[in-house]
Amino acid sequence: MEVYNGTHLLIKYEKENSRLISIWKSSPPNDMAYREELIEYLEISKKIKPCQMIWILGKKTFKPTVATKKWVDESILNPIFKAGFVKRRADGFDQLAFIFGQDVSVLIQGLENPSAGFNPKYFANKIEAINWLSKESKAIDHKTINQKLDITFKGIDDNGKVVFEFKEDASKFDGAVNVLKTILDQNNFMKNNIDKYSSLTKREKETLKLIVKGYANIKIAEKMNVSSNTIRTHRNRVWQKLEIKHLIDCLKYACFFN
Repeated sequence: MEVYNGTHLLIKYEKENSRLISIWKSSPPNDMAYREELIEYLEISKKIKPCQMIWILGKKTFKPTVATKKWVDESILNPIFKAGFVKRRADGFDQLAFIFGQDVSVLIQGLENPSAGFNPKYFANKIEAINWLSKESKAIDHKTINQKLDITFKGIDDNGKVVFEFKEDASKFDGAVNVLKTILDQNNFMKNNIDKYSSLTKREKETLKLIVKGYANIKIAEKMNVSSNTIRTHRNRVWQKLEIKHLIDCLKYACFFN
């Protein structure tokens, strides 16, 4: 099932295998275009929470700058790694596979060569990657992939702290903790920033939502049927009201979207 078809990146999802397949159908021309596609990839990953991921480098020849490589690690890979939905295999590799494209040297930089967290495996073709992942996918209990945590309120301790008990399989414990932490972090962020977000107009909120999805000003203008200058004005006002300094800060506000 196709879940995203961007300018340079195509993303498909195999529900039966809990597998996300990302394909560079063309090479991004610069760091900004590369980042915009990866922001979309991050949002889709967070929503779907796949157990396995495949990256097909395809026609990608672009090599990001050192600054963008660092941004990929900190803003794209680390959030996915910490969320814990991509499982680690018994052989020590994560269920993350990369398939060589037309330019093998792209593995030296960028998403394809993570410096922390993930331990991916590399393949010459898609068949080898799928065979490797399929051996692991047979062990996945698809009925429990999205099973809710068993959380029980246990009262308040002597120090006035709220106490909860949650039960999960030992093999999923780390992932469960990360999911719970993510939920609490999002709730805390919402409480601390609801006034700022509420100060946005309807059009500014719509602009922010499309920015988070990775659309450039000209694409947002087309979708909202306004001029690029109007979108720039909306964007500047969003930046001011939310006190945003970097593009990645926008992603935090995705928790407000329906």
